Amino acid sequence: MGIRLLITGSASMRTLVTMLLLCGAATFGQELPDAPSISSANQVRTADKAFWLSTGVYGASVAGDAITTSLWVGRTSNCPREGVAVGLHGTRPSSPRAALTMAGEFVIASVASYEFKKHNLHIGKLRLWDLPFVARTYTHSHDTINNIAACR
Repeated sequence: MGIRLLITGSASMRTLVTMLLLCGAATFGQELPDAPSISSANQVRTADKAFWLSTGVYGASVAGDAITTSLWVGRTSNCPREGVAVGLHGTRPSSPRAALTMAGEFVIASVASYEFKKHNLHIGKLRLWDLPFVARTYTHSHDTINNIAACR
């Protein structure tokens, strides 16, 4: 009934149906575009050389500070106490406590830095993934040198 009505209907209705059919047939003749592909050239690695180098330097400074703090700080009278992180280490830190505290600090800074780099966080040209490493590397290196100079 619907097809018979369409065929016997008005001329404008037949023109509209014919146009729709022709437009549909025209789209079937076109080729589909290529699917987007993920190229290895376009991908940016999060854990690249710069990240691992910064992590290694930071880890070395933390290890040096942990070793010198656990061996010498607070053990002799001429050796100064920890000034910055007294709440974390205590005035006479035991070896396990100093090592665990600094290992936890290393893990937290490394994960934070990785996440900042993964999400490409920056303020202007300042890349935020460098901040956890740069700020604490200086502090731990300075503490290591002071422990060696004053506590040996």
